[in-house]
Amino acid sequence: MRLLGAFGALSLAGQLLLSCSVAGAQSLSELQVLAKKDGDSLARLDIEAFVKNVVPESKDYAVVVQLTALSPKYKCKPCIELDKTLRAVARGWNRYGDKDRLIFASMDVDDGEELFHKMKIEQIPRLMVFPAGAGPHALANASPREMSLKEETMTPGGMSAKLGSLLGVVIKPDVPVDYSKYLKITLAVQAVGVGAYLAYRLVNLRMLGRNLWAIATIMFVLLMTSGFMWNKINDPPYMGQTKGGEVALFVPTNNQQFAVETQIVAVTYAVCALCIVILVRHAPKVQSADQRTFITLLFVAVLMLMFSYLNSVFRLKMPGYPFKLLLE
Repeated sequence: MRLLGAFGALSLAGQLLLSCSVAGAQSLSELQVLAKKDGDSLARLDIEAFVKNVVPESKDYAVVVQLTALSPKYKCKPCIELDKTLRAVARGWNRYGDKDRLIFASMDVDDGEELFHKMKIEQIPRLMVFPAGAGPHALANASPREMSLKEETMTPGGMSAKLGSLLGVVIKPDVPVDYSKYLKITLAVQAVGVGAYLAYRLVNLRMLGRNLWAIATIMFVLLMTSGFMWNKINDPPYMGQTKGGEVALFVPTNNQQFAVETQIVAVTYAVCALCIVILVRHAPKVQSADQRTFITLLFVAVLMLMFSYLNSVFRLKMPGYPFKLLLE
């Protein structure tokens, strides 16, 4: 989600202490009080709490902070995904870890817009780590750093491992069992079984005709080959955004995708399949030779164009692929 200007937050941590008039030494107890107000032990910060209790390098505890925008008006799905993951990690640390050594917190743009401007944050969400600079658990380099939000770190286990390695602790995430998922699967299996039984008893399936079965089969094949199941398993964002703030429909890598990619690829496959069906079954039946030639050339051209588009998408997802057809 794009917000303000160029990102330069971490280098400004020291300047924030000078630019914000907040008195008093940092206090872990204040953060712990804020964390207790949240069911997942994620302290909600305002500007004063952030500058006073998080930024100073002289503190003897570490703080992991997400900079986010969770209000529905921002429509920031990555923010919601990060918040869900961080809450699982925070719950686990509150349950198993040393709460005097590390605390988890969150700062929303609605609570710290002025600070977001000063930190010149361009995109959110961001996950920042402020290590301890004093005490028995101090790091040699206590300057704040940003954690890269890659696919492996956006899971509770991956984030726990990364933070644990950085801070020298063992973090066990608390991920609740999603019983609703198993209930949905059970109900779906039962529904399919009942539907199949009723169809077998009440419907003469042969009367439905070959064309209907062919259409249903093609639709199922298109659905599966376009990446629908990958989307259901990984729940990616619908579409993305480039560094320039423009809409991105494709992720330029073969191990990640946006949900909209599935729809685009499925429609392109469907057009290719339609062209082949028309060329094989319907074009030969046209009586006029001129019309038959025109229809054949038209749908061959459409087929070539759609296949070229698929090839260009493949080249985008696989940058090293050397071959192209019509389109770049």
